[in-house]
Amino acid sequence: MKKTKWTIFNKKGDEAAICTEFGCPEVVARLLVNRDVCEKEAVRRFLFPKEEDLYDPFLLKDMDKACDIIIDAISGNTRIRVVGDYDVDGVMAAYILQDGLIKLGATADVYLPHRVRDGYGINTGIVNEAFSDGIGLIVTCDNGIAALEAVKKARELGITIVVTDHHEVGETLVPADAVVDPKRKDCMYPCRDICGAVVAAKLVEALGRKTGKGIKSTDYFEFMCMATVCDVVPLSDENRTIASLGMDVLRKTKNPGLKALKEVKQIADDKLDEYTIGYYLGPCINAAGRVDDAMTALSLLMAKSDAEAEKLAVLCSEMNDDRKAKTQEGQERAKLIIGDPTDDRKVLVVFMEDVHESIVGIVAGQLKEAYNRPAIVLTRSGELLKGSARGVEGYNLFEALSSCKDLLEKYGGHALAAGLSLKEENLEAFRERINRECALSVDDMIPVLRLDAELACEMLTENMIEWIAKMEPYGPPNPRPLFAERDLDLISLSYMGRERNNLLFKLKTPTGRILTAKIFFRASETIEQLERMFGKDEVAKALCGRSNNIKLTLAYRPFVNDFNGEREIQMNIVDIFER
Repeated sequence: MKKTKWTIFNKKGDEAAICTEFGCPEVVARLLVNRDVCEKEAVRRFLFPKEEDLYDPFLLKDMDKACDIIIDAISGNTRIRVVGDYDVDGVMAAYILQDGLIKLGATADVYLPHRVRDGYGINTGIVNEAFSDGIGLIVTCDNGIAALEAVKKARELGITIVVTDHHEVGETLVPADAVVDPKRKDCMYPCRDICGAVVAAKLVEALGRKTGKGIKSTDYFEFMCMATVCDVVPLSDENRTIASLGMDVLRKTKNPGLKALKEVKQIADDKLDEYTIGYYLGPCINAAGRVDDAMTALSLLMAKSDAEAEKLAVLCSEMNDDRKAKTQEGQERAKLIIGDPTDDRKVLVVFMEDVHESIVGIVAGQLKEAYNRPAIVLTRSGELLKGSARGVEGYNLFEALSSCKDLLEKYGGHALAAGLSLKEENLEAFRERINRECALSVDDMIPVLRLDAELACEMLTENMIEWIAKMEPYGPPNPRPLFAERDLDLISLSYMGRERNNLLFKLKTPTGRILTAKIFFRASETIEQLERMFGKDEVAKALCGRSNNIKLTLAYRPFVNDFNGEREIQMNIVDIFER
């Protein structure tokens, strides 16, 4: 376990008023205040979201204009092409748009860019192909806001183009016939951080209202939820409502493709949450676009029969297995290149000649987690180096790349995730400048564990844990609640699992309550840490269940373990405090 800094949230708010109004335990009121959810209506929306909390799609700038263009195209039998993206958000957005357009009577097909052949988003080649196919209107989703050349080409060829996106808007707004993006400076939409699939669903709802067809964004709740969770947009405001209510729909979805994917990944409905979406279901959708062609994932969502859906779900799962193997190899190679990073290498810039470009973003994310500093992974793509970047809290990747734009051929993204390409001759200059201008301190690069509160274990009850569960779904800026307890005596320590990779702790609180706690997947490093802190002899005593002098301060998450009808409050240990 790597050493971390522990901090406790110390935000101010009227916790007593929250407890009185909603009847929740004090610790839940503390969790809400820590997340800046203090006002009565904000607390209600957070704990008890409902469909009425969703915002009017016509609050999005250019929504009226986009609807009029599309309705005219449908009435004129103009062929429409939806151009999406190859990640979960782009695939979900494309599915929503095409499905909605067809329900409105449109002749509409989908083009999802090939990661290697096309690169990210719409380009002039895609536009030229649309022209050859007789397409009269292009509608983008989850891309297009930075596609100046492609949009200009469409206009030159007489193709009407509507851009729907959610990424940052550059200095120049693309000259499309309509641009629907909540991040436009002149857009007053209340939740600026919705993902591309939500923008697409809002457009479909607006079209449904204008045409009287009654199509609603909530018809696509499970698809919006998948995209919202997997695109790692902030799970606050409208996004929290979509993720929370969308999970309820996803648990009982009637879409054959999503049902089959849950079955293949063995995700029971009662186990479906933001974790299983983000780490099991979403990666299978992503894998199609990373390893082969994102159209496979779209075909899964469009499958009409259970047999077809099962076949495609298995294929997507197998592609994800292939992706995981490639990622593991890429991560190991990248760590060899990095070695032990020095303090002046605040931003890791790693070039690997022949790593598949589909996995550079995942490897960058793993490096960011391993070293707690921004990471950029590049590989060769034709005549350029192409890569992905992942950032840390307190460091805006998009702004950092913008400061190096004279060295880049192309870039785009968010504060915490971005993509870029550059000439190899500019690599060293880029690495030097992005590090020189990085304001992160050495202290910033030490992992920080943010605790919600010190919570004595004897205070834990099943009712309290049920209330804490109302904080789900978790994700930035609503991390999974984390508590601390001091001076716990270690009664015994034992290994769990066939691979002896988990540990079972028996603990005694200062008041004498006996508790069970567990650490998963890092038994050996935890034993090493305890031996470093207390000595090998004391750890050996604990492993034999003998009296010892080990007293622990733990960061933990409580849960109710239900085994063979026996229910017991237990703790998942996240970290052991080490001075």
